Amino acid sequence: MQQLTEEQQAIADHPGGHAKIIAVAGSGKTTALLHYVKKRLQAGVPAERILVLMYNRSAKEDFERRLQSLVHGAAPAVHTFHSLGYRLYQRMISSGHITPANLTPLPQSVVQLQIWKAIEKCAPPYELEEIRARKQSEVEAAEFFIDYTKTILSGDLSAYQELKLGDEYLYFLKVFRAFESWRRSQNAVTYADLIYDPALLLSLEPDIAEQYGSHYEDILVDEYQDINEVQHFLLRVLYGKSGNVIAIGDPDQTIYEWRGSKPKFLLTYFDGDFPPSNVYHLSRTFRYGHQLSLAANHFIGHNRERADIFCVSADCKQRTDIELVQTDRETHWLVEHLRRRQKHAQPLGQTAILVRLWSVAAPVELALLANNIPYKSANSNTVLSRRELRPLFWSLNIAAGRFAQLPAKKREQGIYEWLTAPHIRVPRKVLEPVCVRLAKRDSDWGKYLLELIPESLSKGQKKRMRQRAELLMEVENWRGLAGELLRRQLAALDYLNGISDDSFTRQQGEERKQTILAFCQFLDTLKQPPAEALQHLQALQRQHREGEQAQADAVQITTMHQAKGLEWDDVIIPSLSQYTMPYQPQREFTTPASVESERRLMYVAVTRARRRLYLLAPPLAPDKNSGGAEQQPSLFIEEMQLPLCKLIDNALRERPAQIQSPFPVTRQALRYMEACDYNPEIQGPRAPVRKPIPGEGIRHRKLGHGRVIKWEDDRVEVLFSDRQVRLFVWEKLQQFLL
Repeated sequence: MQQLTEEQQAIADHPGGHAKIIAVAGSGKTTALLHYVKKRLQAGVPAERILVLMYNRSAKEDFERRLQSLVHGAAPAVHTFHSLGYRLYQRMISSGHITPANLTPLPQSVVQLQIWKAIEKCAPPYELEEIRARKQSEVEAAEFFIDYTKTILSGDLSAYQELKLGDEYLYFLKVFRAFESWRRSQNAVTYADLIYDPALLLSLEPDIAEQYGSHYEDILVDEYQDINEVQHFLLRVLYGKSGNVIAIGDPDQTIYEWRGSKPKFLLTYFDGDFPPSNVYHLSRTFRYGHQLSLAANHFIGHNRERADIFCVSADCKQRTDIELVQTDRETHWLVEHLRRRQKHAQPLGQTAILVRLWSVAAPVELALLANNIPYKSANSNTVLSRRELRPLFWSLNIAAGRFAQLPAKKREQGIYEWLTAPHIRVPRKVLEPVCVRLAKRDSDWGKYLLELIPESLSKGQKKRMRQRAELLMEVENWRGLAGELLRRQLAALDYLNGISDDSFTRQQGEERKQTILAFCQFLDTLKQPPAEALQHLQALQRQHREGEQAQADAVQITTMHQAKGLEWDDVIIPSLSQYTMPYQPQREFTTPASVESERRLMYVAVTRARRRLYLLAPPLAPDKNSGGAEQQPSLFIEEMQLPLCKLIDNALRERPAQIQSPFPVTRQALRYMEACDYNPEIQGPRAPVRKPIPGEGIRHRKLGHGRVIKWEDDRVEVLFSDRQVRLFVWEKLQQFLL
């Protein structure tokens, strides 16, 4: 039987009542839950009276597998919220409480088609042409709005207000209602509706809701920081008025706010709806060593909306080195670093490159492709197959003479995509017949386009079509290099600004612009004419596909969001500038970003590493005011206190009686050493302590845990766990804080 830590054993022995478990990354929370379930079964609780809810299918399958090997006989049901919603929906149909529906979720292609029909029907007529110019972006945004609305119970207007949308998107309310009307007429559901439909009905019918509660003696919910309002409500219904609800999670890893998640569900709302008899902590991580634990504590400690938990590495022998690489040649460093690993026969499969934005991955992918370094991308489209590059590929095909060899239908598609990137602001019904006629020709498309410009167009529309026609003639007769051709196209059409304007969000526009720039820079390095450049690009794509199929030992490229729940020996985080991290999008179609939410995302990213963490940032400028945010290192790097963390890590291994520190020693460093039963004499400056705000928790060296009540000048009142309120002078209190 696996030996449990004291913290894990306390959870396994939980005597009853609701409970809340705050668990740091890699702390063995699944092990603790498994042993709690085993003890409940041994105590005679029937398996069918225990419900385990995991966040996704892979976590569910892993828990089921481990549970089967731990217990003998019947095991409790393990569900995701969506599989639970599916079963609940079935039961409600059988009981006649909800309208029968086909519970196989609609394919996304069908959903997006119906959303587009709703957009065309509901959008203001005077804006419709602009909306058509960004059709795919608008559909994706409306789909997001519909899904977000289904994470709350207060309706589409509340979702519109929470997302802080402008008046130009007020019509999304009509789109939501039109889509829902169509969906219900078809007795169909989307993935979100498996939870939303039952929850909405049960919220409106309390008498019916009572019939679905009080069945389970234990409800265990993993990753509670990731649930949203609808899921939280469903738990209240299932709980009813009896049994235990046990929530486990880490508010510091709440990174799905755009799906309706909030730290408050675990920090506050759970306590209100399921007052816990015990709050447990899993503070010891088995994943990484002291240096990373202390660095993570340092910078996540700048967040105010968090639980009082302090991460400490459980294994003193485990070492996780952090290397800060400050360079303005990131892709060069990456290629050389990965080549060295290959040269020394070190596998690449345990290396991950985590990016905040997919645009950051574009130059990385191109560099790996060019150097034949195998990689796998979590993006459905690798860099050379991204939509924003297709019009540029059409230019290369035309200049290379390959366009004429394509079937007429393919040429029609190519001409339309080329003419509408960035959008020409000419109605589709006018452009499509022009493209059909052009596609029937084998050459001179630009010259013929000049003849086909309709007289019915406005002066501005004619001017733009003439501009495209003249550029098309240039492309057909191009004799220069591929990179020069694309830069000519970008300049002639103000391409980058146009692509940005056609995008729904600033982030989406920035992603596309950076991908296009990276592609053009890559072609510049090739110094090849269009035909040879195309041949080279196709060879790279073929080589990458074959490499993916032939070997599993490839670098993983994914986003920080998608890395949640995963871990690797080596983690590389590139482009850690003030622009990229924390990323602060403007006009972003999502829940409003905050530095705290970005800090949580960075916390998730760095805690994926087991052995080595590489932080890639621009060189520190002599003058912090010089250059833009792209040229300044992320503020999170400074918050990590990396030199101090390395010093403390080494000290914990050698355990000298005295430490000489040239760096200001932080409160977190003192607390960390105390947690490791190491109390050396420290010679060195002390770092200033940030003033806690009212409501924030503190930890006193002698009095234990407390919460700040109020400030009066330099005096602070603190309520301690013994229910005594004490008044301190801030200057003196600092000396006793851990």
